[in-house]
Amino acid sequence: ENWNGVPLDEFAGCESNLAANRQTRMLADLALVGCYNKTYMPSAERDRIMLASAKRNLAAMSYFGLTEHQKISQYIFEETFNLRFAIPFEQHNNTVSTSTMNSLTAEQRAKIDKLNALDIELYAFAKKLMFQRFERLKAKDNDFNVRFTHLGNLGIKNGVTEFNWDSNIDEAPSSEHH
Repeated sequence: ENWNGVPLDEFAGCESNLAANRQTRMLADLALVGCYNKTYMPSAERDRIMLASAKRNLAAMSYFGLTEHQKISQYIFEETFNLRFAIPFEQHNNTVSTSTMNSLTAEQRAKIDKLNALDIELYAFAKKLMFQRFERLKAKDNDFNVRFTHLGNLGIKNGVTEFNWDSNIDEAPSSEHH
């Protein structure tokens, strides 16, 4: 069984809906809160511990990006891993979630926000952290203006490794290699 065709209010009202605060759960160490055992501790304590764990794990990642900041995400990736993409990341400002959110009533939006309060706080933390990393990398980059303007242009080298997926895809093995 799946959720196809289920009205939003019914979907949001389901007590065991794993969509609520999904990013926080995916990044948190759930062993700290008894995994999915909701009787292990009070929900407020569980939420506080999960959110702190998710923030800690996100901060420990070498890289993460945000969909609505593709260019900055690409720059951080390239500088963090000393690689250059052959093409720039594409920015799409209209998403399915954007059009869905615009069609919600105020009550539905409030319910979604409440159900995802941990994810909303995690997102604010992630955004702040990403921009801190961006500013730190930018401050160390003497060629920032040229580099940032020409992301996805492999002509700007400065001694870094060029990487292009299209030129690195292995051909299917032939029968002579068996």
